[in-house]
Amino acid sequence: MNVKRLFGALSVNICILLVIGGGIMFSAGGDFIVSFKPAVSFEEMFNGAEVKAGSHVAGEVVYSLGYYAAESTYTQRSDGSRSGDKANGRYYLIPIAEGENYIGLKAREVDVSAMEKVTKETEEWILGGAEPSTKIVMQGTVEVMEGQLADFYKESLMGLGYSRSDIDDMGEPLVVQYRSFTAVRVMFGVGLGLVLLGVFFIYRGYKRG
Repeated sequence: MNVKRLFGALSVNICILLVIGGGIMFSAGGDFIVSFKPAVSFEEMFNGAEVKAGSHVAGEVVYSLGYYAAESTYTQRSDGSRSGDKANGRYYLIPIAEGENYIGLKAREVDVSAMEKVTKETEEWILGGAEPSTKIVMQGTVEVMEGQLADFYKESLMGLGYSRSDIDDMGEPLVVQYRSFTAVRVMFGVGLGLVLLGVFFIYRGYKRG
């Protein structure tokens, strides 16, 4: 291979293609891999199935004990002022391992209404009522909770009567972050396509050079 010809085949536009395509693949790569892992359902988790960071979760949410944190976004204007907060979903406390442990669930704002219904029905079920009947399907990637979010999660558990020692014994706090795996695969495919297009242009320029 003639290295001089290879570098001669490169151009600014080709480098941009490779950088953008590679960046998209890198950002979507983790969830792209997760999307092909066998999914664990919320029902299976409640019945004792274990998950860890990087696990794929999908299915109907069975029970919810309410939200422990809310997320919002705002726009910072050029003059230094900012817009009002816009609700961007909530983090719910989901019982697993037959109620002996818990996991967080990030619900999109569009799913909050249904999650609130599941929470109310779960509370009624605990008091002797019927099983929750609201159907809401969620999917996502399991991640480790950190920082203030983990603090809110632990405070929520303490509100249920658990001690700090009990919470530590439950292991590292995990959360199911919602993902549209179809969108993830499309994004990864777009990134791969841009990289392959860049490689094609390099190959063509190399042959011509």
